[in-house]
Amino acid sequence: MTTPSTYIRPERDIALAPLPDTFEAAAPLPWLERVWQYEALRKTFILIALAAIWEGAARYTDNDLLLPGFIQTAQAFFNGIATGELLSRAAMSLQVLLKGYVVGIVLAFTLTSLAVSTRLGRDLLSTLTSMFNPLPAIALLPLALLWFGLGEGSLIFVLIHSVLWALALNTYSGFLSVSETLRMAGRNYGLRGVPYVFQILIPAALPAIMSGLKIGWAFAWRTLIAAELVFGSASGKGGLGWYIYQSRNELYTDKAFAGLAAVVIIGLLVETLGFNTLERVTVRRWGMQR
Repeated sequence: MTTPSTYIRPERDIALAPLPDTFEAAAPLPWLERVWQYEALRKTFILIALAAIWEGAARYTDNDLLLPGFIQTAQAFFNGIATGELLSRAAMSLQVLLKGYVVGIVLAFTLTSLAVSTRLGRDLLSTLTSMFNPLPAIALLPLALLWFGLGEGSLIFVLIHSVLWALALNTYSGFLSVSETLRMAGRNYGLRGVPYVFQILIPAALPAIMSGLKIGWAFAWRTLIAAELVFGSASGKGGLGWYIYQSRNELYTDKAFAGLAAVVIIGLLVETLGFNTLERVTVRRWGMQR
């Protein structure tokens, strides 16, 4: 009988060639390529180039009433901040936006929770989104003014419409993409109804929910500015939209451009400091998104 020791593979020593005494160091990248690796610097370069093109086009047109230059617009922007008028208008717009955005989020999660819990809720969500999602929110403003009058209620109504359906569709699509393994794990723990949605579906569908929140925010912000152009002209007051409309009527084109710049800057800040930070500490940190 053969002993097990006969099956042991003998050890082998492989002699490696000696390493060279000196290594050839890789040549460092040129300083321009090293600097160009920073995303913030590349974006800053793009913004500077756009500002230069804008200023050149304004000087070529040589008509401040039609196209004020970048420098003139920047002066009007900082003057508006110094006087507090631009900041107060922006605060009014953001206050109304926040109310409509929060209510739209609550309604969207309520509809999607019903849709994943009951068959009737799924049919209700499918029917409502098919009916109202293609309908522009600004088209409802005349009816909103008739129903709610010249107040915040009209603006909040159209904001809810602009947020609700985009967020509901993205959230429901995210819920449907949750793996069956996670669903069975939740059911095995006895989760049903609202606990099942908040502890299983929402964490797993968070990338889709984040996309819906960003799309809803963009729709709401654009709808609010457009609505304030109409609402402000009817009520004589408003936020950034009314500031732009009033400046245009008074032929202060540089102030109108400053209001547009404020709209763009607020959008960039919300996207960069808000949603990007939230994604970094959640879905990217958890390895759910690159």
